[in-house]
Amino acid sequence: MKKFQFRYKSIMESEGRMYEDVKNILINTGMGRRRINSIMVAISEAFTNALIHGNNLNPDKSIEIRLTVNDKEINADIIDEGEGFNAAAPGRDTPELLSEGGRGVGLMRSMADDIRFYREEQNGGMIISMRFLRNNDGEKENKKSDLEGKMDIQRTDAGNVIIISLTGRMDLNSGNQLKEEVKSVLVSGKTSIHLNLKNVEFVNSSGLGALVSIMKEVRIHRGRLTLSDMADYVREIFDITQLSHIFEIFPSEEEAMHSYQAAVPN
Repeated sequence: MKKFQFRYKSIMESEGRMYEDVKNILINTGMGRRRINSIMVAISEAFTNALIHGNNLNPDKSIEIRLTVNDKEINADIIDEGEGFNAAAPGRDTPELLSEGGRGVGLMRSMADDIRFYREEQNGGMIISMRFLRNNDGEKENKKSDLEGKMDIQRTDAGNVIIISLTGRMDLNSGNQLKEEVKSVLVSGKTSIHLNLKNVEFVNSSGLGALVSIMKEVRIHRGRLTLSDMADYVREIFDITQLSHIFEIFPSEEEAMHSYQAAVPN
């Protein structure tokens, strides 16, 4: 059994540092990409809860993560120092599909094999304790590039459609970055936007909330938003949260672009 312990300040930059630290440990276990992604989603959701709701982004408070890894399972404890997150009955209500938040606890429950919420006796903070079985998904190749942090955004003008290609992870920080990018497109007068997610390796509820916000903004401008090229483990997040029902999702960018052409009147 191996044990790991990390402590982070309650600042936005800690989200990225936590992601790198924890994923590096998981990659070294030899697990497949799909399983690593599901564990990272759950831990990321717990960390965001601690950061935003537990510690209220108070830099004087910290978040602790404890990991234990053995041949059969991985256990993770995420501990905050605040009282903002009330998990007395977490995940009882299903958020509205067009809600920009409220999916985090549901994703944690879906990804973890066991989860408990309880108060830390010493400082009164919340502990989210999760257990993950080390089942294999048959994909053991994990590239070093998967550890890259910030999202890269590339914009291409394709006539009446702006194509935005994304690389990296879509979480709290990068979701805000993407919203600003889309706003700049809408301000320029373009209202048809396609997001290519081929190189997006990770999406959590904060990233989903950003996409919902973007979709609402595009609709206000009477535009259209399409998505394509999702990896299976990214599409799974959309399916679990039922957001695949409200977004236009295409297997490929080519098919999405064809749909825009077909919508143009003669």
